[in-house]
Amino acid sequence: MNNVDAIWKGRLAAHLKEVQSYTKYMINDHLIFVLVFLGAGGALSYQEWLKTMPDDFPALFILTIVFALIITSSSVRTLLKEPDLVFLLPLEEKMAAYFQKAHIYSFFSQMYVFLIAALVLAPMLFRAESLTGTDYLLICIQILIVKGWNLMLNFRISFYTEPSVKIYDFIVRLAINGLTIFFLLSNAHVYVFIMYVLMILLYIYFQKATKTKGVKWEKLIDAELQKKQSFYRIANLFTDVPKLKRKAKRRKYLDGLLAFVKYKQESMYSYLYTRAFFRSNDYLGIFARLTIIGGIVLYVIPTNQYSVLIIAILVLYLTGIQMIGLYMHYDMLSLPDLYPVHKEYKKAKFLKLLFAVIAVQHVILTIISMLAGNIIPSLILFIAGFIFVYSFVYLYVKSRLAKMDASVL
Repeated sequence: MNNVDAIWKGRLAAHLKEVQSYTKYMINDHLIFVLVFLGAGGALSYQEWLKTMPDDFPALFILTIVFALIITSSSVRTLLKEPDLVFLLPLEEKMAAYFQKAHIYSFFSQMYVFLIAALVLAPMLFRAESLTGTDYLLICIQILIVKGWNLMLNFRISFYTEPSVKIYDFIVRLAINGLTIFFLLSNAHVYVFIMYVLMILLYIYFQKATKTKGVKWEKLIDAELQKKQSFYRIANLFTDVPKLKRKAKRRKYLDGLLAFVKYKQESMYSYLYTRAFFRSNDYLGIFARLTIIGGIVLYVIPTNQYSVLIIAILVLYLTGIQMIGLYMHYDMLSLPDLYPVHKEYKKAKFLKLLFAVIAVQHVILTIISMLAGNIIPSLILFIAGFIFVYSFVYLYVKSRLAKMDASVL
């Protein structure tokens, strides 16, 4: 028991130390400025929108979906490592205390996501429903209990190896969570009680069903490694992360876009950077996700000229910041050194590609804003956006690249 406790304490201490070491780079002046800017602008827009919110606005439905998705996505951080498959496998019968501590850590470390959502959505709920602050607090406490149930059941499901089980587990838990939260917000106490009984019965069933199944070490280790890589990808946006495993994917359907790169000696870096952008999940994926999220926000959420500008500029800024890592994509390879191309072309071609990527995103967001009916704000955004993109790329990023090159020398 003592050995297992020592293993968990050591793993947790190492994990927190690693998170803290990267967090100090992530929470910098630029991020704080963006968060304050976004928070202030978002709060003002949110406050104005609440004043004009229709009486039939489906606030209950929106809260149910958001809360259900948050708690359904709960999973246990085991902090397992690849060597554990050999060294901890003999201790499997004694690992119950280890996994119990993993459950507790996962519950409290993931709680902030729900609490932030609950605080942000509270004014909308109070505007639409006749709930008191005490009622809402009690509901939130019960939802957190449901979150704990999700963690325990999700861990039990990890004892199964069939891929379909994971899909069914998510669908069933999402449905149960959604119904429970809806009944809680609707003060349907009888139905809430029924859902609680169903949750207890489900957990008892899977607890007994998995007693004869061993811990799926490979599955748990792979899941933990994926979570670590997700954190590393976020941290890599702010600093170099040696442990990050980069993946490239062949996207033949995008090869036609490489035809726009001129076949010249000085265009070597243009070709390399463009190809890396298309093939790397880190950069193309970030661009696509931020564009989709920004587009949905601009189209769905009621906006004015200020919020349209704030949302779009924020998306452009985040995309640009996260693309800076592409500049060092080939630094550890000898391939670029084989070409007789001056180093100044590297910076110039990267800035040109970065400007093109953010400009394309800017045009897409402007079009979406216009389709949402924000004609005047969209025209303002179109002009202000290009000014921002040019200033960001050729003033801020250019100076930052110069500092990066100087630090290497």
